[in-house]
Amino acid sequence: MEQAFSKYWREKEYYETNKKVQMTTPIPAESPMFNHSILFKTIEDRHNMTDSELRYFIHNNFLAIMNNVFDRNVGVKYIEAFQDQRFLQAFADVIQNIQYFDSDVIVRCNLLVYHYITRDERQKRPEIVRCMMRIAEIINKNNVIRLKKFNMPVNLENILMVARYSDFDLSICVKRINLILISSPQLYSIMDIDSTYEVSDKSVDFLAKLLIELYAPQEWVYVLPYFMLDVLPDADENNPQTMWITPEVEAMDSALNLAVLKVLDSMLDDSVLLRGVLVSYAEGYRIMNQHKPIRFSFQSISSEYERLSNVLFYLREEEKIYVP
Repeated sequence: MEQAFSKYWREKEYYETNKKVQMTTPIPAESPMFNHSILFKTIEDRHNMTDSELRYFIHNNFLAIMNNVFDRNVGVKYIEAFQDQRFLQAFADVIQNIQYFDSDVIVRCNLLVYHYITRDERQKRPEIVRCMMRIAEIINKNNVIRLKKFNMPVNLENILMVARYSDFDLSICVKRINLILISSPQLYSIMDIDSTYEVSDKSVDFLAKLLIELYAPQEWVYVLPYFMLDVLPDADENNPQTMWITPEVEAMDSALNLAVLKVLDSMLDDSVLLRGVLVSYAEGYRIMNQHKPIRFSFQSISSEYERLSNVLFYLREEEKIYVP
């Protein structure tokens, strides 16, 4: 018996001496002592993780990372990680396997993407842009389907969806979408802009249908005021901030105005919705923005929109509601 115990202890000692130590990556969010510094320190040490360990870490701390990346106090510390190709690839691999994203996660991811892809070209790296666009494609997979029927380049589809869901403030999203629509060279190739920078009716129809897919009908109560107050400044060769405004941009901006009228015209079968949209714009402008410029006046729209003009006339004469 004594020999048996001696053999056991010798074998145990040999095993303890020679066995490989298994290193594990801590999961900060599961720790009872979790705090921001633990999470950030682990992200800082990501270079010491294998690819699988990095994915495992992101998977188990996904919500904690997303909640902290826009925290005013600590968010700036995460910027480096989200400009790291390896981290972004692992991040994309993780979200690829998530079936459902809540609205908060969608907005946060889209905002990350939007801020990077709209940087000055000198501040962007092509490999990071590719990673960002992959994240955009994944995070917006359930929404981008609506744009597939337009046969646009995939990147343009994704950029539009990034802008559409990049903020909880719809006014910011409207401005971002407007900017993309009027300044995207990819869209210029689709639109029929002639040598005089006129846009065809077919192209205006295209823009109108695109806007209908980007905004739900009930959202136009809010979209129209934001759209009308997002006025393109005049191009000034002495002002560097307006140097980007080319004749193509101005042509597309004018086409966008006509497209919005087309959208409103499509609401005429729903008089309650159309009235609500126009009254919301009129009241919002009267209360808050009387002295701000607007894109155009509804009181001087073309006779082509006769039915819309009749609704505007009724509001003005019968309900004493003036739509600027």
